[in-house]
Amino acid sequence: MPVALNYEEGGPHTGQVLLLIHPMGADLSFWNACRAIWQMQYRCIAVDLRNAGASPRSASPLSIEVQAADIEAFRREQAIDRLVVVGCAVGAMIASAYAGMFADRCEALVLSNPGFRTLPEARSMLAQRAADVRRGGMAAVLAGVVDSTFLDCPKDERREDFLERFASQDPFAYALQIEGMLTADTSSHLPRIICPALIVAGGNDRLLPPDHARQIHEVLPRSEYVLMKEGAHFIPYQRPDEFAGLVTRFLNG
Repeated sequence: MPVALNYEEGGPHTGQVLLLIHPMGADLSFWNACRAIWQMQYRCIAVDLRNAGASPRSASPLSIEVQAADIEAFRREQAIDRLVVVGCAVGAMIASAYAGMFADRCEALVLSNPGFRTLPEARSMLAQRAADVRRGGMAAVLAGVVDSTFLDCPKDERREDFLERFASQDPFAYALQIEGMLTADTSSHLPRIICPALIVAGGNDRLLPPDHARQIHEVLPRSEYVLMKEGAHFIPYQRPDEFAGLVTRFLNG
C-alpha cells in the first residue's frame, strides 16, 4: 500500500506544481539547487521515495509502479489537481510510469538521464552491487558508484557533498532500492503518456546512455529531446543552472 512520503516544498501556491523525483542513491536534497531557481516561479515539491531519506522503509523491493502509486497517493493527500513530474535516472523511470498510469493527472513530464528499461547486463551489475552493499555496507561500492556517476565532472564541493550523503545511507535500504529496479521497464507505460515531455540526455552518461533517451523520444510524439554533450549521469545536480533553464523554457513554451 502507498505510504506517506517525506517532502519539502516552496514557491507560490498558484499555477503549475513541480513534483521532483530523485534518482536511486539520493534523497530530496538532490533538487536543492534547481528548486532555488524554480521556486521563484513555480510551486516545487521534492519527495523522498520509500527506502530513501526520511521516508518509510519497505520490507521488500519496490517496483517503479509501486513508487508511482506512492506519488499518486501523495497528490491526492495534498489535494493537487495536476502535476508537472520531473525525474532523474531511476527517478525518471518512476516519473514515466506515473505519467502513463495516471495520465490525466500529469500536466507535463521532464525526464533527465532516463532509462527505457533495465537491460540484462545492467541487471547483472546492479544485482552484484546490491549483494556487495548487503555484505560490506556502503563503503563496498562508494568509490565505483560516485566515479561512474560523476564521470568527467569536477571534484568540487557538490561532488563531495553527494559522496557524503551517499555514504551515510542505510545499506539495506539502498539494496532494496537497487533490487526494485532489476526488472524495471517503462515500455508499457510510454504509449499511455499524453502530456508534453522534455527528455534530457547526458553525453557523458555511461550508466544510462543517450540511446535510452532517444528510444523514449521516439515513442512519445509530444516530446522534445535535448542532448547535453558534457552532461554526466545526474544532470540536474551537476549542471543545475543549465538544466533549470531548460525546464523553465519548456514549461513557459
